[in-house]
Amino acid sequence: MITVLSDERVFLNYGPMQMVLAASSKRNKLTEELQDAAGYAITVLEELAKVLNLAKDIKTVNYPDLSELPLPLRLMVEAVRATEDKTLTPMAAVAGTFSDLVADWLVEKKATKVIINNGGDIAVRLLDGEVTKVGLTPSIGAPSFTHVVSLSSGDSIGGIATSGLGGRSFTKGIANSVTVLAKTARIADSCATLIANHCDADDPGIVKMPAEMLDPNTDIPGHMVTVKVENLKAETKRQALANALVKAEELRSRGVIQGAAIFVDDLVAMIPEGLCYPINS
Repeated sequence: MITVLSDERVFLNYGPMQMVLAASSKRNKLTEELQDAAGYAITVLEELAKVLNLAKDIKTVNYPDLSELPLPLRLMVEAVRATEDKTLTPMAAVAGTFSDLVADWLVEKKATKVIINNGGDIAVRLLDGEVTKVGLTPSIGAPSFTHVVSLSSGDSIGGIATSGLGGRSFTKGIANSVTVLAKTARIADSCATLIANHCDADDPGIVKMPAEMLDPNTDIPGHMVTVKVENLKAETKRQALANALVKAEELRSRGVIQGAAIFVDDLVAMIPEGLCYPINS
């Protein structure tokens, strides 16, 4: 369940959660704290499980008094509200919320560099001049990354999340991957989902089905989700990418996200320009 990989890294495998916790301090080792943080992640998951029906209900986004909700669900709702989208449920921010909570827990334990990777939804906390680099993949499930983004303690970026075809959640679009940078992982998570949903266009090569036909327990019954993409026209890919960029630009103009990188087959677009760089450059 909890495996110590090194003095600064722990792996948690519990139910739907596969999380790599990495943290360091300029003063001492945090191996014990990392194991405790993994235990805290389990506690948060069990807390959310008690209100799972609320978490999967789109009406919860408009819950009148968020103080009545348990902390993880409250943060999920706040993240989805920030998108101003009417189709996302709180579950659009679940993985990023878990990453944020664990990362903040470790900062309280005096960690100065924290990277929590919850299945690709990453919380980053850099303090006291710490820096790091994070790899971006051109598609969900790619064996390696092709681009890199450099982060420092002055960037105000605390979350990186990726969504798209082949991910753990359904998508309505055709993006191979959409990676978003934001102040928190939960904001990045919900916005990556939203931008990936907008990376879409009309084409007979895009096959969709109602979400509930693929998962009876889905949080988005009645929504058409992409199940297969083949023989797409070049114009379809360009239009889908353009649609995704419009949504990403809107979110960035409102200060919700700091940037996004979108991959559709061999097409790549990012805002702002220079957000990340190819590893072979």
